[in-house]
Amino acid sequence: MPHFSLRVLPGDEVKIAVPVSKKIAKKAVTRNLIRRRVRPILRELVSNLKPATYMIIAKAGAEKIKGKELKEELVRLIRSIRN
Repeated sequence: MPHFSLRVLPGDEVKIAVPVSKKIAKKAVTRNLIRRRVRPILRELVSNLKPATYMIIAKAGAEKIKGKELKEELVRLIRSIRN
């Protein structure tokens, strides 16, 4: 089951948003933890993206995945828009 979904909105420059709702993580600490884990991985991938606004939306269980598994899932998500 994927822990993230992706929405792409047209734009003039690359912007990335990582919204995490209270439904997914009740505590702000947990929501921020998810964002802190995702952002560095996305920074590596930014150079390959076309100008647009990318919303990486966290889903249930996103706080449980870490490291390599998280990176693989985000890379797969970004590749899906290129195809």
